[in-house]
Amino acid sequence: MTKRNFSKLDQLLENYVASNRLSGVLSVITDRGSILHKNITGLQDQETGMPMAWDSIFRIYSMTKPITSIAVMMEWEKKKFDLDDPVSDYLPSFKNSSVLEPNGTIRPAKRQMSVRDLLTHTSGITLPAFAENHLAPLYLEQNLDGMRSKGNLADIIDRLGSMPLLFDPGSIWAYSMATDVLGRLVEIWSGLSFEDYLKANIFTPLGMTETAFEVPEKDKARITTNYSIEDGKLGPVLDKGATSRYLSPPEFISGSGGLASTAEDYLQFMRMLLKGGEHNSHRIIQKETLGLMTRNHLDGDMEDMGANEFGETPWYGIGFGLGFSVVMEPGKSGLPSIAHDWGWSGAAGTTFFINPELDMAAMLLTQYMPSNSYPLRKEYREAVYSAFAD
Repeated sequence: MTKRNFSKLDQLLENYVASNRLSGVLSVITDRGSILHKNITGLQDQETGMPMAWDSIFRIYSMTKPITSIAVMMEWEKKKFDLDDPVSDYLPSFKNSSVLEPNGTIRPAKRQMSVRDLLTHTSGITLPAFAENHLAPLYLEQNLDGMRSKGNLADIIDRLGSMPLLFDPGSIWAYSMATDVLGRLVEIWSGLSFEDYLKANIFTPLGMTETAFEVPEKDKARITTNYSIEDGKLGPVLDKGATSRYLSPPEFISGSGGLASTAEDYLQFMRMLLKGGEHNSHRIIQKETLGLMTRNHLDGDMEDMGANEFGETPWYGIGFGLGFSVVMEPGKSGLPSIAHDWGWSGAAGTTFFINPELDMAAMLLTQYMPSNSYPLRKEYREAVYSAFAD
């Protein structure tokens, strides 16, 4: 096995903690069967002095989305739907969609929203927490705002379907509550609650025993504290580990961002992806299906499709598949030439990516918001790839 030098990565993470930009951080790099490098630095809570640890529990937020997308495509393999089926075939409230123009006029959408649109974030749905637009106030009037939405999954998605769209489906890339709709569709296709589906079909087969929408009281000492960022440093606590809202059962089971997890658990999910859909003697998804999910489904890259205001870095050379961002042209995206990877990130600064060509997957776990406060995730990728550049 090649001996790799991860000193640049270690220095990057340790500098972030030493300068009080992060309280603590965990990084792990793996191949199909072994951990290539691990770095655990700093504290999971500054007030208590509790060190960050391998079994610390993190809010993975939008790193929930790839899990939901895998669940959707497991049902696709069972021929429960076609990707270009109208969403209204399964959720009648989405029929006869309209588009709300910036001037306040409403017109019929040029076509119906499809399941593919949901998977690629081109549905026309929005998310007030991540976007300031003319549709957001109407969402807030209906208590629709991602994980802050009021009601259970079925109720929320039914209300969402009756809302006008921000744009015609398929025309623009925009982060939204689309993956929450996918969670509800999994329930309709499978006959199981979304929570039970994930546990039976993904978490239990992969041994992900600590990935859930609620953290048991007995494990509260392991929950990381989530911090705000002010003036480039750690600010006030947003959600303290010992009293986290994750200790209470959520009414809304969010496929977009509701899960908490550990490094060990998400490592199993990453290895399954790296190995083409199989891990621990369980075939979760077919290799060909994963290949379909991890190629670009947009008309151009994400920057071409309107993602320029999302996140902390531009999206040139990066496309979007069925639940994953996909690096198409590393040079155009400002990444190393070997960065032909796919993955996604979370709102509290987390990220992961899979690079089958290098037989490598990497994950960064930390807890701060907003995640675009620092260019950490891009710096992390560059530091990881520096060890593979030889």
